[in-house]
Amino acid sequence: MSWNRLGEMKSLKFRKATVADVVPLSGLIQRTIRDSNANDYDQKSIDMLCAIFEPEPLTERIENEAILLCFSGANLVGTVGLKGDYLRSLFVEPAFQGQGLGKVLTARIEEEARQRAIPEMMLHSSLTAREFYAALGYEFVELQSYPEGPFVLMRKPLNVRP
Repeated sequence: MSWNRLGEMKSLKFRKATVADVVPLSGLIQRTIRDSNANDYDQKSIDMLCAIFEPEPLTERIENEAILLCFSGANLVGTVGLKGDYLRSLFVEPAFQGQGLGKVLTARIEEEARQRAIPEMMLHSSLTAREFYAALGYEFVELQSYPEGPFVLMRKPLNVRP
């Protein structure tokens, strides 16, 4: 599964996640973790990260966070969440990476944050995604260590509209 940026960007559909989405969402996230982070994290760390996104814990997130899903036709190809002032869980199907979808998802969740009058976005980036977020204006705060491995705390001021 791949896409043509110009042809399919217009056909993308976005909507909020519901509990009915938990199984395909879990699959998307776990595939992305295993594929995208393999060069930066050991197998134990990847397995621990994937466990966080099993259907049961993911159901709780869907019930307590603003989670946006992106579809190309009937295929779930991306997701991003917002909890408080944290951008959370940005994942793009590996075959769709590098074509602008992550940037689109980030912009949409930042707009949601602006509508909520959140002045600054925070996030915990994987080592893999640090440069992606830096290119979108996120600044390094500090390197943090978790049982799942190291992550980079980053922040970005938002121009909040009155």
